[in-house]
Amino acid sequence: MTFPVHGASTRQLQLSGLWYLLGAGLLVAVAIVSLMPAPDVGVSDKVSHLVTYFILTGWFALLARHRLELAWTVAALIVYGMIIELLQAQTGYRFAEWGDVIANTAGCFCGAVLYFTPLRRLFGFVDAKLTSILRD
Repeated sequence: MTFPVHGASTRQLQLSGLWYLLGAGLLVAVAIVSLMPAPDVGVSDKVSHLVTYFILTGWFALLARHRLELAWTVAALIVYGMIIELLQAQTGYRFAEWGDVIANTAGCFCGAVLYFTPLRRLFGFVDAKLTSILRD
C-alpha cells in the first residue's frame, strides 16, 4: 500500500469542509469542558492542557495547505487558549492561570509538528479513500 505524495502548497482535500466542521466541533467541546466546573481527575492540570492543545493543533495542522496557514493556525489556537482562560476567570468556579496558557502554547507548538510528519500524507490518503467510497 502506498500513500499519495502531495505537495505542501498544492494539496487539496476533497472533504475539507467535513474535516473543518469536525475541527470546529473539537473547539466547541474544548470550550464547553473548559468552562464547566473542573472535577479532580488525579491528572496534572497542565498535562491535560498540553494534550488538549496538542490534539487541537495537530488536527488543524494536518489540514493546513502550507506553512503560512500552519503559522496562522498556531497563532489563532494560542489566542483561543488565552480567551478560554479569560472566560474561566469570569465563571467564579474556574481560574485563569499563566501556567495553563504556557501549557496550551506548548501543546500548540507540539501539535504543529504533525504538519511535518507522514501523518499528513495518511490524512490525504484517508480523505481520498473516503471520497471514493462516498461517490460510489
